[in-house]
Amino acid sequence: MKILNLLRKEYARVVYSSDYIYGLPSVGDHQTFDIMRFKKIRDKLVEEKLLTRKNILRPYLCKYEELRLVHTDEYLRKLQNPQYVSNILKLDAVNLFYESILEYYRAVTGGTLLATAYALKNNVPTFNLGGGYHHAHPDKAEGFCLVNDIAIAIEKFRQLQRAKRFMVIDLDYHQGNGTLLYFKDDADVFTFSMHGDTWVEIDRPHNLDILLPHACDDATYMTILEKELPPVLESFKPQVVFYVAGSDVYEKDAIGDMKLTRQGILERNLFVYRLVRDRRIPLIVLAGGGYGKDSWEVYYDFIAYCLKNKR
Repeated sequence: MKILNLLRKEYARVVYSSDYIYGLPSVGDHQTFDIMRFKKIRDKLVEEKLLTRKNILRPYLCKYEELRLVHTDEYLRKLQNPQYVSNILKLDAVNLFYESILEYYRAVTGGTLLATAYALKNNVPTFNLGGGYHHAHPDKAEGFCLVNDIAIAIEKFRQLQRAKRFMVIDLDYHQGNGTLLYFKDDADVFTFSMHGDTWVEIDRPHNLDILLPHACDDATYMTILEKELPPVLESFKPQVVFYVAGSDVYEKDAIGDMKLTRQGILERNLFVYRLVRDRRIPLIVLAGGGYGKDSWEVYYDFIAYCLKNKR
């Protein structure tokens, strides 16, 4: 009984830093990006008294030696060049906010590392209010992802021998091609992805990629997810799970073309959450993609439900 009571005292935790608002500016090709969406989530959780500011886990900026766990020295040197960053992110006058962009990616990656450390130590589901930059490769950026925070976290905590078998459940609209390619020869990392577009095709034993139909709705999505994910989780038996809970499958998303409702995405998120937590597996949840003025509400719903219900 005492152990059960202790488990109930501490439930989902949230990672956030003020550096999260210094991301890509909402101009040009980034007009659909809401750089304030993570702050909006934090503020709403505090306003609803689901979260207090003192209980927020605040990350450090990811160190360059941590970036080197995945990314090459040559690529990291390129990131020191404002013009290079400007070109890959399709930005003008990047010199005006170059430092803040780099700090943003390092802060969010630090957030994923902190969330992982906390989840592993306490076996408490931990939400990063950013993260999920699954397109980045060791030697190049892609899809506006400068660094791959998921791969960095896996490599760091594997090196620390905190876990051996890792699973990435990626339900972002876009396939997590960077993560998939990085771990393509790694039998200790399983990547599960359901997405609306395919960036690369690889046939490997420890990967399941599912291309969803155009204009996929709630019922179709959940039918596929409920059929495909449980047997993979049961057979692979991960020691830790990273969940990229992309909200860009939302019917109101400014980029995606799926038809999932706000309630449907909450159902999706809670299905994954319960599936993992019923097995007492440490869970790290990352925001992933989401574009337009309403995208923040989808991730907020998920975190708010877990905090309200002390799950």
